[in-house]
Amino acid sequence: MKIITLNNKRILQKDNGTEVDISDNSIIKYTGIYYKKNYSKTEYIEKKFIGIIETHRYNIDNGTQGIYVKPLYIFNDEEWYKIIDYKQPVNKYFIYPHLLLLPDNYYCHGLYFLHTCENENLDNIISINDFILNS
Repeated sequence: MKIITLNNKRILQKDNGTEVDISDNSIIKYTGIYYKKNYSKTEYIEKKFIGIIETHRYNIDNGTQGIYVKPLYIFNDEEWYKIIDYKQPVNKYFIYPHLLLLPDNYYCHGLYFLHTCENENLDNIISINDFILNS
């Protein structure tokens, strides 16, 4: 799996041969982590998300290492829910947006779910309820 630039777009080339447009502002479906606060501890729950790509993570030695994705929808109880309380991060280390990384790159806050990315059209999503992400 690798990330390339093709026709002014950032493209994820998966090992199975499929390509995903991961340019800024693209909408993707992906696996991420729902960080659920449970009293004094946080649960890490793997969930499907739909989000918008905000930017990429770049290293001068290795090039593009991954992407930052702002979650818009979460799949829960067999339905898509719109996330209504997303807050922009205010400090250097943050939980959301998700940082999806290539498998051979390490970053302490990264998630290795880049292989799950698929382009998505928001017209296909029907939101029945709102979802509180930071609960």
